[in-house]
Amino acid sequence: MLPSTFEDYLEAILTITENGGQSAMSQEIAAALGTGRETAETTIAALVEEGYLERATGDAVRLTEKGSSVASRVARKHRVLQCFLTEMLGVDADAASKEACTLEHGISDETIERLSSYMDGAQSPPGRMGRGRGRDASTLLLDCKEGDTVRVAMMRGPRRHRRLLDLGIFPGETVQIRRKLPNKSVVVRVKGCDIAISPEIAASIIVESCPP
Repeated sequence: MLPSTFEDYLEAILTITENGGQSAMSQEIAAALGTGRETAETTIAALVEEGYLERATGDAVRLTEKGSSVASRVARKHRVLQCFLTEMLGVDADAASKEACTLEHGISDETIERLSSYMDGAQSPPGRMGRGRGRDASTLLLDCKEGDTVRVAMMRGPRRHRRLLDLGIFPGETVQIRRKLPNKSVVVRVKGCDIAISPEIAASIIVESCPP
């Protein structure tokens, strides 16, 4: 098992490159992890030596196939845990994300799959803990207008969590409404990719305005 710090770096690089880049600069990685550039460069060098990263132009690096596999697995654990904490336990999305960062390193792939399957068949609780939000501050993704940028607050209904998690849509994630199609499907941009969502699923996603 990789040290948790290494997994954090690989996950951070995956997030940076998912937003439109093929590689990540050391200063971007340091900023994403809240660490010093010298510390980041030392860890990056170790990951290059271990074959998880490869050098690109300048001081940029990119994930190798080996590194991408680890990063994707850790990112999925984070999404499932964050979704479970938010949807099943009612924890605020920001707090859930921080908790997921801690938990993702020690939980097995098998447990994550069981947790994901459990959420597929479980109803979301009626109430939520954490910061209170006014009822009028949220709306359905289906009702958003083209060009709106919103944050996912909650996902309702059974057997939809796994598909949404695989698409990178989970509580706390920011999405942009790209197009509203004639059949009422919604095309959203998530992590630099455009994804079409059926009206049935779009009606189960509760969103809120992004903070200014």
